[in-house]
Amino acid sequence: MSKRTAIFSLKTILRQKLVVEILSAHRKQDPHMVLVLDEHTSKIVGSCATMSDLLSQGFVAIQNIELNRETIDLPATYFLDVSHAEDSKEDRKKLMLLAQDYSEGDGWNPTTKSGTKLKKKYLRAYVNVTLTLKKALISSILAKEKRFVSSCRALNEANVDFLSFESRVFLLNQPEALNILMKTGAEGIEESNRLIEQMTLQLVSLCIVLNESPYVRFENSQRGGRIEKLLAFMAGQDNFDAALQRTTRKLPNWKARPNPATLLFLNRTSDMAATLVHHLSYQSTLVDVMGMKGDVLEIEVDQKDESGVVIGSEKKSYVMSETDDVWRLKRHKHFDAVKNELYDEMQKFKSKSVAQNFKSKSDGLDIDQKTMLKVVKDIPKYREAVNMYKKHQNIIAKAREKIAERIGVTKLLQTLACLMDNTGNILRTSNIWEGVKTCLEDTKTSSTDKTSVALMYVIMRGGMTNSEKKVFEENLSSTTMTCIDSLKNLDLPTGKPQSDFKLRKDHVDIMKKNLKKRLQEKKEGKKAYTVGFRYIPRLEALVSQLADDKLDKKDFPYVKAPSKSSSRGTKSIGFSRRRNNKSGAAMVDPEKARLIIFVLGGITASEMASVYEIGTAFQTDIIIGSTAIITPNDVITSLSMGSNN
Repeated sequence: MSKRTAIFSLKTILRQKLVVEILSAHRKQDPHMVLVLDEHTSKIVGSCATMSDLLSQGFVAIQNIELNRETIDLPATYFLDVSHAEDSKEDRKKLMLLAQDYSEGDGWNPTTKSGTKLKKKYLRAYVNVTLTLKKALISSILAKEKRFVSSCRALNEANVDFLSFESRVFLLNQPEALNILMKTGAEGIEESNRLIEQMTLQLVSLCIVLNESPYVRFENSQRGGRIEKLLAFMAGQDNFDAALQRTTRKLPNWKARPNPATLLFLNRTSDMAATLVHHLSYQSTLVDVMGMKGDVLEIEVDQKDESGVVIGSEKKSYVMSETDDVWRLKRHKHFDAVKNELYDEMQKFKSKSVAQNFKSKSDGLDIDQKTMLKVVKDIPKYREAVNMYKKHQNIIAKAREKIAERIGVTKLLQTLACLMDNTGNILRTSNIWEGVKTCLEDTKTSSTDKTSVALMYVIMRGGMTNSEKKVFEENLSSTTMTCIDSLKNLDLPTGKPQSDFKLRKDHVDIMKKNLKKRLQEKKEGKKAYTVGFRYIPRLEALVSQLADDKLDKKDFPYVKAPSKSSSRGTKSIGFSRRRNNKSGAAMVDPEKARLIIFVLGGITASEMASVYEIGTAFQTDIIIGSTAIITPNDVITSLSMGSNN
């Protein structure tokens, strides 16, 4: 592949670094091994490698250290997460389990060499930990087990502690981060500080895997709230850069890329609207509306008899991975566009399929040998394609029902988030209040949707008046009122509003431009999808400016800056919202400076989509990551904890 056509994939990079270079480092000595993981490292490995990938590296069995395991007469490669606080009970437990794998047992007397001696769980041990293995734990647990010491061939700090969720998306697997950041009091502050320390080291591990020593910028909010201060501390030179330098000094063979990336730290609470709005892209629909967890979607599918009559239903699980062409190429498109394109493509595929044409036109009695050979060769491809299309048709049918149930709420949330109607006219929250009130008073509106609407209104209103609060209390549950009150733990006002929430001008401009384009396409008779697509995340405007070297240096200052002579800008080829190649990824110069975006507190599916679009537009490798994927239900759950925080 030429220099100008390299396609970036975080999954591929992590698989090569972790599975091939680290976990398989001793394959020459031991070509067949057992891979022992814990819950966290199972997710890391699973995010970048398939079972086939692991088998190809000689791992014939995979076991969880926290479960009962059978003894296998093979060497074992361990990959464990034991990088928490010094007094972590979880870390101590895992290391004790590791030592017990090689214990001679309490029934054996090594002095008299009498009693019952346990067999080792594995022949030898190659131990890898995510980040750092503290000396105190080595001396207090591992060093005391003599047979472990004699069986251990390697003790390695892998410096890998993140998930490659997609080719351009990483996660730190910290789903409780927003809950922790909302906690108040001395204990809450202490827990938040520990979380920041842990996440800093995880981000350092990302940079090490990517060979990046990045320039660093952060969101400098004028509100000065507690979470903003934590973000500033996390991005600070004495924290992130110092941790990166400490770690890389211990890696003599590590070398940074010559053209450093820019790492931008953003605060989730600056755009909570993005977490509550229903964005009707295919991926957002499955995540926010259908409740997809990670890359697995569970739905009820109708069972039909031979005549097509529904006779029952069954629960099916679908994996939505980037190996699925439909998912990879269409996940960021509007739900209705995917539905229409899928039908057209299925008909086109059937018309070209040799197997389908044979099935529909021939009884098989007069077929010649050459045609039969073509049919046989085409059958596996035909079945695979039919199964893929059927999978998405099942999903779309169920999702369409869910969307129809809440289309009114979807439009209302979009209007609130944009403070703009469906023709582009700017609104105030007072213009939308009657619609909000009607929604809350409607008994058909679900409790979750009422909560989302109420939270969105208070956020965009900048609080609530006494009369508005009275309407909320009359129509909402006590749990929802707790959610509203808990917004203050995110440094958001809930009292008497001073003014509406002010959207950034660049954010408003990009939404107006998008809506104007879609309305013009509709006027010209083209297919244009506006329902559930008006709101564009604030992050898209910020990252576009960052890619174009136009991001405000006062609002987003550098902690570690490039020299004045170096330009960070990248030439845009325009937002066509189309892909440049069949893979759906931007083709870029692999030596070009990357952009890394980290959002403290969670990212949405629509924000992930924005990064792919901007990367294509600017022909730049952009990676986005956060603590976890966040949905409206996640936000509501966190806020509902109220006083527990």
